[in-house]
Amino acid sequence: MFSKLLNNSAGYSLVETMSAVVILTIAIFPALGYFANSVGFVHQTEIRSQAMDIASDTMETFKSESKNNWSNLNSEADNFTINNLVDKYDFFVDDYSIQVNVSDTELIEDVKDIKVTISWNDGVNNLSLSSLLRDGG
Repeated sequence: MFSKLLNNSAGYSLVETMSAVVILTIAIFPALGYFANSVGFVHQTEIRSQAMDIASDTMETFKSESKNNWSNLNSEADNFTINNLVDKYDFFVDDYSIQVNVSDTELIEDVKDIKVTISWNDGVNNLSLSSLLRDGG
């Protein structure tokens, strides 16, 4: 009985082979779609992470600047652009823009409110980071 099965050399027919290929194709294409979506999602996450790093570094720059130049902090915020950070980063997108707003708080003396907003994709996506700065001088 077993020797009869071992000597059978008929193999698979063309119909069996083609149906196996079709079944595998149907199973693989949705998985490829998931991979394509995940690559795009990872890229968007990288961009958002870099925007957060830029906002955080900008916040730290103004924090250290507040120790030496408290009175001119508002004018420095008006003049701050993304070009100030070109040497520090290899940007994932070409159209990052940054806006820094520094304003005096109404309730607490010698404390300023700072808000850093990073935008990309022509302003479609943005991220904001805000904090309070105390006069360090």
